[in-house]
Amino acid sequence: MKKTGISADRSFRPSLALALVPVMFLLTGCPHNDYTVQLKPHGNGIERTLVFYCADGTNQATGLPNYQGFDPAELAGITNLYRANGVTQEDEIYTVHGNFTNILPGDVGGAGTYTNLATSLGTAGIYAERFRGNDDLAGMAERRLKAADQLTDLLIGWSKLELGHEAGYPRLRHFLDVDFRRDLKNASAYWAEAQFIDLYQTNADQEFIARFGQYLLERGYFQVGELPSLSRMLGENDNHSLYLLAQRLIARKLGVAETDTIPASLAFLANDASTEKSFNRYLVTTTRYRALLKQWTRNKKSQPDLEPPAPEELTDPLLKDLIDFDAFATPNHLTVQLSLPSAPVHSNGHWDESFRQEVWASDIFARTNDARPSFFCFADWAQPNDSVQQKRFGQVVLTGDALTQYCLWRSSIDPQSAREWDDFIDRLQPGADLAKEIKSFRFASESASTNTSLPPGAASPSNFPRALLGGVLP
Repeated sequence: MKKTGISADRSFRPSLALALVPVMFLLTGCPHNDYTVQLKPHGNGIERTLVFYCADGTNQATGLPNYQGFDPAELAGITNLYRANGVTQEDEIYTVHGNFTNILPGDVGGAGTYTNLATSLGTAGIYAERFRGNDDLAGMAERRLKAADQLTDLLIGWSKLELGHEAGYPRLRHFLDVDFRRDLKNASAYWAEAQFIDLYQTNADQEFIARFGQYLLERGYFQVGELPSLSRMLGENDNHSLYLLAQRLIARKLGVAETDTIPASLAFLANDASTEKSFNRYLVTTTRYRALLKQWTRNKKSQPDLEPPAPEELTDPLLKDLIDFDAFATPNHLTVQLSLPSAPVHSNGHWDESFRQEVWASDIFARTNDARPSFFCFADWAQPNDSVQQKRFGQVVLTGDALTQYCLWRSSIDPQSAREWDDFIDRLQPGADLAKEIKSFRFASESASTNTSLPPGAASPSNFPRALLGGVLP
């Protein structure tokens, strides 16, 4: 479970917006799910094995995970995607196994595909899979920006209630409406970027702390000399000192000199209790809260025991859109292992030569978490038909990316063109005229000398294979 010096409780709502201090993370053990996806391509199909369990730390005596019971609802959802005879259990470890073509099951959560492209000169495979999360980056960004605007508007209203009588209030209001509004949006953007990078870099949260800390420093939220004290406050969960820091920041924006006493009007920011009391006192006066209260009055007629809406019902959804609090929960873990004869041509995983596997590994969050980007795996590979290429070209000329491109092209042309091309390949013989013969090839639908029959701007259908082979032939 990830923890932070500033927890996502009620007092966090106002102190987040006022203090805007960097977050420091500590990892502790909590129950989590572990998933291992094993993939073995076989022609047009791919064999998929999923091994999964729930564990809470490690047994010190055995060195094995402390296995826990797996959630029954999720277990049912996974096993329903496989045949009954493809599901096994050993103690608290479950294994499901099946063979799939093209579309992969969303067992862990997400969507994936496997494509096999077979030609006489070789084959190419393409694997791509998204695990959980949300790929609507524009939608998530819009939600974050909207939440930042709404939170800023609430803070402006709150500040007017408590500090509107201060002579320097217009300066504070301008800061909140312009600078703070922008900075809150940037805070959310930095956080989202850190969560995205964290899918592939284990130290992303540390970089986020350093990078955003520098951002805050440059914009005057704290001073260089305050860094040691700030680090201590966060490390010791010293909320009292953090509130003093917030008071000094607000006083500075009101035009109060650093050497002057903090105004008594800022006493409402003395601690969690006084801050929450003040903030809630303002929230219940807002139009949005009155709308909640009106809805509650209607609902209470059919639900007599329904509690009235709490003020935080206004802010909690906004904070969830601004910063994904699920990121503080214990993540699940995913490992994907793709067995191949040789390393893929392109991939975002890493090749394990000893096991001849392309491997991906990452933490993943709850299936319902729509505030984080998906973890994504992709790989493509090519296997030349050595004997056919030797027979037609005198050597193996199409491998790797060139073979993949050839397979993609060959699989995209119409059946008539495919027959013409395959017949042409079957007639080729190694020799001095091989390159010339390939260069002179044209489909029956195109002229050997001109392309006047083609639409304006269209390339000759035979250009690509002629250029590809011409580029790899000696």
